[in-house]
Amino acid sequence: MNFITSIKTCLKKYANFTGAASRSEYWWFVLFCAVVLGVARVTGSHALYGLVSLALFLPTLAAAVRRHHDAGRSGWWWFTNLIPPWGIYLLCTKSKTTGNKFALGGSGGSSLIDESHVVTSSSGSCPTCGKLLLPGQTNCTSCGA
Repeated sequence: MNFITSIKTCLKKYANFTGAASRSEYWWFVLFCAVVLGVARVTGSHALYGLVSLALFLPTLAAAVRRHHDAGRSGWWWFTNLIPPWGIYLLCTKSKTTGNKFALGGSGGSSLIDESHVVTSSSGSCPTCGKLLLPGQTNCTSCGA
């Protein structure tokens, strides 16, 4: 995933704590946040820095939760980010592509896992809009896909 796509994805999923975020998506967004906060700090305006910090807090937290989901851990592991070496290690771990209930269980179809490794059951979510499909349901009632 490239820099611009990662930023767009994380800002589009501003407060979406379901699904998964790949390592590249998460770290490109962290780099973007660091640059934006650095520019806000250099301007010397404490008010601007405070507003930017508040605006970026929720999407950064959501991206960290989705990053933990991608690695096969509960989103509550984001608390470990407060322990710098351990938190950084966990955020750098590889994606868990098989048996990952956290990345596949969320609605929104935001899993970044290769579809060839996914085992589908009789119920799942719509690949277009992410709404939950009931067992045996072939068409989505929300978008019609």
